Amino acid sequence: MSAGNTAERRFFILAGEASGDHHGALLMAAMHKRDPACRFAGVGGENMRARGLEHLFTAEELAMVGFVEVLRHLPFIMRVMRRVVKFIVEWQPERVILIDYPGFNLRLARRLQAAGVKVTYYISPQLWAWREQRVEIIRQCVDQMLVIFPFEVDWYRERGVEARFVGHPIMEEPQPDVSRRDYLKGLGLSPDRPVLTLFPGSRSQEVQRHLALFQAAADLVRQEVPEVQVVLGLARSLPAEIVPLANRGELVIARERPRLALRYADAAIVASGTSTLEAAVWGVPMAVVYRMAPLTWWIARRLVKLDRIGMVNILAGEQICPEFLQERAQPGPIARAICRYFQDPNLMTVVGEKLDRVRQSLAVSDGQAGSGSDSGQPLEPSELAAREILSR
Repeated sequence: MSAGNTAERRFFILAGEASGDHHGALLMAAMHKRDPACRFAGVGGENMRARGLEHLFTAEELAMVGFVEVLRHLPFIMRVMRRVVKFIVEWQPERVILIDYPGFNLRLARRLQAAGVKVTYYISPQLWAWREQRVEIIRQCVDQMLVIFPFEVDWYRERGVEARFVGHPIMEEPQPDVSRRDYLKGLGLSPDRPVLTLFPGSRSQEVQRHLALFQAAADLVRQEVPEVQVVLGLARSLPAEIVPLANRGELVIARERPRLALRYADAAIVASGTSTLEAAVWGVPMAVVYRMAPLTWWIARRLVKLDRIGMVNILAGEQICPEFLQERAQPGPIARAICRYFQDPNLMTVVGEKLDRVRQSLAVSDGQAGSGSDSGQPLEPSELAAREILSR
């Protein structure tokens, strides 16, 4: 780390997975725009590093999911924890910003309280879904709670925590600079034929667990809807060889800007996670799928309190898009759900209307956001979060 001048405002920021890296980069840009003296160190992915993050570890190194996987990597995780705490105490940032990633970040918040470090938690862990007792850590160790789902404000208030809804960062994304027609042509696809996008996850573990299943379901869809074109959205952080040559078949693999493959799809098979919400915001009907290690699933079933796991369905309060979890995640049922989208225009219309209501719920109203930009327009979610953080 380079030595800074006394005028700089130091912030340690930590995001341990791809979605947090994306949102963290937007937040860093908004904070730097509001105060160019902001300097950032911490843990993040390629997006945050591109925004100037001086990183101790990368989000790619910390990207793991499930109890079994975490236990396997526990020595590494503890080594990261020790180094992060030591660095924060020595670097003395004005504030530490934790982004989701609760397994690590809640433990870190406890250690930082003992060191007298101010903590902002941006993008709440899903405590309302499982292990609610961890709210005690937030009540004791977090100074500022910024949430991106509107129902979380009341949930936290009922448990003695003041939280501020700043809107979901996905709502501020600009329109793509390439049209659907041009993007699909760039992939060698016909813009006039329907597109089914496979989004098996952003972590290697998820892709390895989901890819063959998603492909098998897509093959069945092709048998019923022969004109369908299948695209695999694959994060650039993942190695190309994660898709074995024998499994590629008729797949078109989108490595550059893979999220556009989801945005421009007519329907999608999506691993449960942030991508399901992105698909919802973009109006893409989907099947929500997730498989995990058997022991992880056994534990999760005993801890999770919700009867739905797709964020789009949680926000809607109903199952808009079908969910296929663990042993229910089989090619036949998934394919039948996707075929219904392609074969029933009325269903597509109804689902599209419900997805639009979900999208609207993620925006902060003009009155809530207030103006603060140079143009006098209401602040975007990341700008609102930046204002909240820098004003503390």
